[in-house]
Amino acid sequence: MFEPIRGGTRGGQAEFKWSDVSADKDRENYLGHSINAPTGRWQKNKDVHWYSRDLQDSEDKRREEIRKVKEAEADALAAALGFDVAPKTAASESKKEPDDTQRLIEKEERRQRKEARRARKEAKKEAKETRHRERRRRDSRSRSPYPSRPARSRTPPRRDRDSMDYDERDRRRWREY
Repeated sequence: MFEPIRGGTRGGQAEFKWSDVSADKDRENYLGHSINAPTGRWQKNKDVHWYSRDLQDSEDKRREEIRKVKEAEADALAAALGFDVAPKTAASESKKEPDDTQRLIEKEERRQRKEARRARKEAKKEAKETRHRERRRRDSRSRSPYPSRPARSRTPPRRDRDSMDYDERDRRRWREY
């Protein structure tokens, strides 16, 4: 009376991969293809998920902005009612100062690290150049301090073009017929 239900999924949902969509010629027919299967020059080195980055940071900024607006509204209401407006506390300004000083300190540390990296790289490059110069001088048969001609690789010398090889002999033989 009833047939048993077949296992698996219908429509091939189990085998679906966005990487396959990015290679598909009809990828524009898939909803979300530009985000989930980005291809082409337009997305190279781009952050296609830019809209969802730094949500916590934006939430903190939003709360801070709302707090400032509420303070300004409270001050305006107090002034309209004739009350003394409370002076601004230095806490909000002082809170930003350590951030700026911390940022400056971190920036200076990054600059120093970058300078140290650059110096190490330069020293490494100089050492490599010295090694190459020494190797060239050591490998030379000449006793002069500088090579008379540019150093060549240690590949075997080329064969003479004038010498007859098998291909030339075969060509001559077949021309005769």
